[in-house]
Amino acid sequence: MTVFNAARTGRALAVLVAMAPAWSFADILLGHSGDLSGTSAALTKDYLRGMNAYFDDVNRKGGIRGEKIKLVSIDDGFSPDKTAANTRSLIDQGALALVGYRGTANVQKILPILQEAGIAQIGNTSGAKSLRDPYIEGLFHLRASTSDEIEAAVNHAWTIGITRIAAAYQDDAFGKEGLEALNASLQKRGSQAVALAPVPRGTVDVAKAIETVGAAQPQAVLYIGQSKPAAALIRGLAAKGLRAQYFVLSVASGLHADLGEDASGVIVSQVVPYPFTELGNPVVREYQKTISGLDDKKFSYNSLEGYLNAKLVANALQKTPAPLTRAKLIATLKGLTNEDLGGFAISYGKQSNLGSRFVKLTMIRKDGTFAR
Repeated sequence: MTVFNAARTGRALAVLVAMAPAWSFADILLGHSGDLSGTSAALTKDYLRGMNAYFDDVNRKGGIRGEKIKLVSIDDGFSPDKTAANTRSLIDQGALALVGYRGTANVQKILPILQEAGIAQIGNTSGAKSLRDPYIEGLFHLRASTSDEIEAAVNHAWTIGITRIAAAYQDDAFGKEGLEALNASLQKRGSQAVALAPVPRGTVDVAKAIETVGAAQPQAVLYIGQSKPAAALIRGLAAKGLRAQYFVLSVASGLHADLGEDASGVIVSQVVPYPFTELGNPVVREYQKTISGLDDKKFSYNSLEGYLNAKLVANALQKTPAPLTRAKLIATLKGLTNEDLGGFAISYGKQSNLGSRFVKLTMIRKDGTFAR
């Protein structure tokens, strides 16, 4: 499967234009815009690895009623404006659907474009409430919400006697909505955060956050954002001598790659099943078999999420009557109720795009693996 990276080739948009007629008549074109060069690039690429693995397998088996799936990915560097430009280009070139976007602000930026084009955006890595409630036409989530993840983290902290919780958050729509979820979770327990600190979006500028959080001497620290700033925050607080239980969300599940052995003991909320052993989930067994055939055989939460999203897309395509259109695909997705991807179920409806509320907590081991 060909995936074009604008940052790498510098010619991706020209290639898209040149090849558009072939895609329109012979293949099912799916579009993706994502961060392939910024602070979340490693996670984006891993997610794409999972999607590509599943789509390649579908194509080897004959595609969707004989039509091959082509996934085209363009780098946006985590910039919402670039995401919007990429999205318009992909739509203009005949994309049937958009898949696997990353970033709350990025997805929010393209909502008017989705509405105008009548195209589905299936699966993204944002858990923001604003992208779920109220219902948004054409937007279909795979993962649970950030509110679900934060509630699971706070509930665990309370269960083990941790009540003094501080938080640092990505200073954008995603981080602020996560902050609202944290405040709500603490308030229903009669508590509040002992310190709150913003971190500029797309940076690892955590100096002020370290000062604010460190001064409060919390028992636990939650970071609401990506893995690179989370790593910088944890490293800086440790250097100040703070001994606390750290929590991060699933969007930062690649923390070990940025923090190394110092990530040991950090609790991570996960929104897809444990990818390292099968444990009764048929889709995990299927995923492991597929990934084991790649050059990069590493199992990971990010690639499993991408794999699950690709399977969701392929299932919807298969259930959509030919000839495929954007409107028909949206109608099919709306009709999916308890769609079993193999031990992981997705449900939508006429006024619901939630998908799943699956959340499990894990802890990072010294070697980067996860304990359940």
